[in-house]
Amino acid sequence: MEGSCLCGRVTVEVPGRPDYLNACNCAACMKLGTLWGYFPVGEVRIEGSPARYVREDIAQPHLGFDFCEQCGTAIDWAPIGDGMPDRMGVNMRLFDPAALRGIEVRYGDRRNHSTNPRHYYREPNPFDGAGAIA
Repeated sequence: MEGSCLCGRVTVEVPGRPDYLNACNCAACMKLGTLWGYFPVGEVRIEGSPARYVREDIAQPHLGFDFCEQCGTAIDWAPIGDGMPDRMGVNMRLFDPAALRGIEVRYGDRRNHSTNPRHYYREPNPFDGAGAIA
């Protein structure tokens, strides 16, 4: 699958549809407006020159967030440092919504992670393919 940022200066290629989409509610994801799909780092190809933001509001950040310097579109998050799994999150909003139709959307509850043992803030549902979550 191929996708791009709003201005087209950054393109992303992933090996296929992700197993699920994650609508995380952590502080970063809420402000980035993302819908994550997960892939092994070596299976994602990014063309262009995205910039990277590493959170400054937490003591030991483990992720770097990439975005297009021109249009500001969030592209991905990638692990930084040692000991991180071989996995990265790709913003699936970069791709044609019709290509994502039917993939389960999970609602990751990272804001209340320590108090919510289910780790979800609402029940999963399928992506409707029209660009909105049903």
